Amino acid sequence: MRSRGGDKKNVISAALRAIDIWSAILLLTGQVTVGGVFISSGAIWLSLTGPIFGGDRLNGKSVGANAVIDLIDVVTALLLILGQITNTGPWISSGRLNFVVSGPAFGNPNVPVAANPSETSERALLFFDEFRQVMIHREINPERRS
Repeated sequence: MRSRGGDKKNVISAALRAIDIWSAILLLTGQVTVGGVFISSGAIWLSLTGPIFGGDRLNGKSVGANAVIDLIDVVTALLLILGQITNTGPWISSGRLNFVVSGPAFGNPNVPVAANPSETSERALLFFDEFRQVMIHREINPERRS
């Protein structure tokens, strides 16, 4: 006899994975973009929003700025597809919906993601660890920004 609890867990996991994949598709097609960054307790969360959710799509003031925004969106989409980060929940504000993503790659080891933590390369872990340290140092010591 099969366990109903296991079936429910698989359905929920599949639905959450589908949300991650759709979020990646929306990022890659330009329907949503990274609209904000939350930094707390050594971890990073990215907020995804766009016209489809009642927000604005970020636009840079130069071609280079637009390229950086697009690069951030592509990297975020790849991390979602690879299962290194996941949607942690919605953020609802006045007239706007955001999806917030995070995971072990952004310093949140307790956020369950599709990928097994052992699948994350040592080089990627080192990169995100250094990135977190730079961002947190920058937020804690704003007078030292260069």
